[in-house]
Order: sequence, then C-alpha cells, then structure tokens
Amino acid sequence: MDEPLASDLRQKSVVGIDGSEVGIVHNIIMHVKSGTLDHLVVDPHGRFSSQSADFETTDDGRLLVPISCIQDIRDHIIVRA
Repeated sequence: MDEPLASDLRQKSVVGIDGSEVGIVHNIIMHVKSGTLDHLVVDPHGRFSSQSADFETTDDGRLLVPISCIQDIRDHIIVRA
C-alpha cells in the first residue's frame, strides 16, 4: 500500500481487520525532515483494549498505531490490530 496522505486520515474511524472498533484518529506523528508518516494517535473506543492489539499508548491513554499496520483506507482506516 502506498503511504497515505495525512489529510486523508484526520478524524477517520479506525477499525481492526476483524471489524472491531478501535477508535478515532486524534492526531498524526510524522518525521519532520523526511515527511514520512510514523504513527496514528487514536482516541480509543470505550470497549477497545490496547493490550489486545499490542499498541503503545500515550500518557493520556491514546493509542499509537504504526502506519505499517494500515491495511486499507476508505470510509474507515482498517488496521492489523
């Protein structure tokens, strides 16, 4: 999959490949010098457990989803959780 544009990811819902709701994109982390995207910062859905997906979390509980986990982008962002 080609690297997505940051503007295509804002405020999109994130779901696992099994259809489980992960959350909503809150922010994006990118490398300033290269311009490549690194992680999605996701506000987790209430029932989603970061432990079940092995995603790192921020101090305020948001999920850090590596860009490499993105499988597809359409109405939702589909990730390997």
